[in-house]
Amino acid sequence: MSGLRFCAPDYRTLIDKLLDAGGLESCAVGYATYDALSETWLIVDTLLMPEEAYDTRSETNATLKASVLLDIAHRSRVTGHAVVLIHTHPACSGWPTFSQIDDQGENEIGPYLTRRGAKVPHLALVISPDGCRARRLGTDIAEPVWEVGGNLSLLSPLSDMPSMLQDDRQIRAFGEPGQRFLRSLHVGVIGAGGTGSLTCQQLAHLGIPKITIIDPDEVEETNLNRLVGARPSDVGVAKVDVAKRTIQQINPGCHVTAIQGDLVDEDVADLLRTFDFIMLCTDSHASRMVVNQAAYQFLVPAIDMGVSITVKADRITHITGRVQMLAPNLPCLTCTGALDAEQIRREMQSPEHRSEDPYVQGQTEPEPAVISINSTAASLAVTMMLGAVTPVPAGPRFQRYDGIRGQVRELAVQQHASCIVCSKRGALAKGASWSLPVRPADRNGGSE
Repeated sequence: MSGLRFCAPDYRTLIDKLLDAGGLESCAVGYATYDALSETWLIVDTLLMPEEAYDTRSETNATLKASVLLDIAHRSRVTGHAVVLIHTHPACSGWPTFSQIDDQGENEIGPYLTRRGAKVPHLALVISPDGCRARRLGTDIAEPVWEVGGNLSLLSPLSDMPSMLQDDRQIRAFGEPGQRFLRSLHVGVIGAGGTGSLTCQQLAHLGIPKITIIDPDEVEETNLNRLVGARPSDVGVAKVDVAKRTIQQINPGCHVTAIQGDLVDEDVADLLRTFDFIMLCTDSHASRMVVNQAAYQFLVPAIDMGVSITVKADRITHITGRVQMLAPNLPCLTCTGALDAEQIRREMQSPEHRSEDPYVQGQTEPEPAVISINSTAASLAVTMMLGAVTPVPAGPRFQRYDGIRGQVRELAVQQHASCIVCSKRGALAKGASWSLPVRPADRNGGSE
């Protein structure tokens, strides 16, 4: 997800204030963490310009005083943040465009910020009542604008693309714009096992055009009861390769990247920031911890899913599934207590260190697994994703499935105000200025 990203509801709040100016153009400045790997700008703060900041202001033009620009450049240099110069075209209908006056102003301000501000690309953002556009300051290079929260919203124009007959029934459900948006997304699937293989299958049918699958494991004979697309001859084949084959059999036009690797390794975890959406389908607590933080740190929404079957005295006592969306203004896995610290500690160890750890005894007993129960959790998760990116009325709930009672319940959970992961005091929108909790790569490209 390249481009400019706002935490919800910051963009909506900003435009309400900017456009409430009696028809006059208004200005604001945003400060953003820039990430070169994904070419994204994560808004961390916005300031509305007070009346005394303007040199001139009318219905068609607004310029800021030189002293104000000096303060903006100084803050950028000190913090390392990119500057996003924001102004309105209040009389414009439809998508706004940058005017010749805008071009002239940026030709002067751009070189000034390059000299006096942080050594990162800066942006310009123009807003009208009907939408917005962003570009790299002083250039014609357009950048998409997103608001990330319970919904993933593209606020700038979406590229045109032809309708496809295979999408007809979905278009009848959530409309042509929703389907076009689906066909613009890059989705990362973490885990290609029971729920992951099912999720890949459903994403392929939905028409997702670009999918990256990450999983370190190979197919074992005991996986064949629940691994969608796997055949007995696939034993020993990487799970990600099986998932890739399944996707491309359904949707040959889908660009699939299959990565056989462990997400807790730094070089693999770096990929998370390049996705538009993440489907978290792993039973590894360490991998879930990494995605949990990345979702807030890089403003890439994720949906976590899991399944558990409890058997005691040869009798099933519990069948449970959980689905939780991770995005700004929603509680994270730390807030809901879904992560096991001891399990994370063990999983972050290398095999050599784990064998030497006196607190790790023997092998973990395999958990029961049934494809129909996995399917329920995967379908709840994919439907929740549809609710985040299309008009499907399925909000970002924290859901728990009780397979014995045949119930799906929404649980009320609270976001901790000072959470180290999902609050502004923690990792939220910090981007690459914070480190993810991963195993760092050594100089030879491996893991320490």
